[in-house]
Amino acid sequence: MIKIRDISILVLISFLMFSCKDTDVVGLEVQPSSDRIEILSDSFGQNDTLSSFTLFTESVDSLRSDETSSLILGTINDPVFGLNSGRFQTQISLSESNIDLGNNPIVDSVVFSYSYSGYYGDFSSFHDINVTYCQSKIYKDSIYYSNHWSTSSDFCESSTIDLLNSFTLSSDTSSNPTLKMILDNSIGQQIIDMGNDGLLLDNEIFQENFGSFLIGQSSTMLNSIIYLNPSGSNSSFSIYYHNDSNDSLSLDFLLDGETARINLFNDKPLTSLSVNTDFSYVQSMAGFKSKLVLQNTHLLANALEGKAINKVTLSFDIENDENYPAHENLSLVRVDSAGNNIFLSDYITEGITHFGGALDDDQYTFNITRYFYNLLYDPTFTEDLYLLSSGGAINANRTLINNNSVMITILYSEL
Repeated sequence: MIKIRDISILVLISFLMFSCKDTDVVGLEVQPSSDRIEILSDSFGQNDTLSSFTLFTESVDSLRSDETSSLILGTINDPVFGLNSGRFQTQISLSESNIDLGNNPIVDSVVFSYSYSGYYGDFSSFHDINVTYCQSKIYKDSIYYSNHWSTSSDFCESSTIDLLNSFTLSSDTSSNPTLKMILDNSIGQQIIDMGNDGLLLDNEIFQENFGSFLIGQSSTMLNSIIYLNPSGSNSSFSIYYHNDSNDSLSLDFLLDGETARINLFNDKPLTSLSVNTDFSYVQSMAGFKSKLVLQNTHLLANALEGKAINKVTLSFDIENDENYPAHENLSLVRVDSAGNNIFLSDYITEGITHFGGALDDDQYTFNITRYFYNLLYDPTFTEDLYLLSSGGAINANRTLINNNSVMITILYSEL
């Protein structure tokens, strides 16, 4: 755990009296500026300290990453966050049952394709892929995590043969961007020969007798990650073959539906970060999360005694980097006494639109009124909050939080 900074909570009282209307707060029509407590990340020389909160950065152990809508492929060498790489393991599924391949079927070519929906980093630097056949099986009804590769003793290390002959990646500006991989005919013939043993009668029989593929990269000196769509119009696994009576046939497989798939990410220890104490760090792909611990909340409870809490917001400013865009959305959760992440009641009750978390003008803002009230008056509530990547298993984004601009704003009125 990296402790980033202790941050003072200040009561800032303005002597300029003005009114403001906040349509998000029920019953609050006019809110004088004096009825406000701002918890700032810089004391600005003020001495009216009520309390403090502390920011930490922690590694994310793993994420559930099976059956995701996007498959992540690529590697980024980030000057701040270090190495970030993604690969995936996938089954293929028969598109029909009771397949008859005819007499003496011989493979002509094998094409493994994915539509892709976007990328992160420098698209032009994507130039390396390897495809490996895994004897080990994965299952659609099982749960897998992004560190499955490093924790499973029955994985693909025993099979090191790269099946890829060549690949093409269409421009990201094309109308239907596609990654097309040409595999060695031997893997196609292996599948075709399964028909002789009655193993292509239906998908269940096929998947019980055929393993999976691992698609990744051998080089770590790259700077691009692409997002593949297993349900895309160009996503398929096709074996082109001929037999004694027809010289142009194909056996087609699906990459979605009943196809198990897992995104797999590299470990990211805290030592991989280039740490600057002015920042906290949030990264997708089981990277990093930021922890905020609000201390001495009893002082705030005393200060707010006899007052109605109308609205509480928590905001984070970011350090922008056009080469590595920040997350479009972040998630904010609390931690219960057992250490479990729990959605805040503001999110559960009011919904995401009210709760917030979208990046707007280089800032994330969350409405945390219900949580804050419970924190002050419910002793079972812990003071730990986590800022997490949203969609961390399907995007490669990372965010630098400016610790000097973190703010909790409390709007209240006298009873």
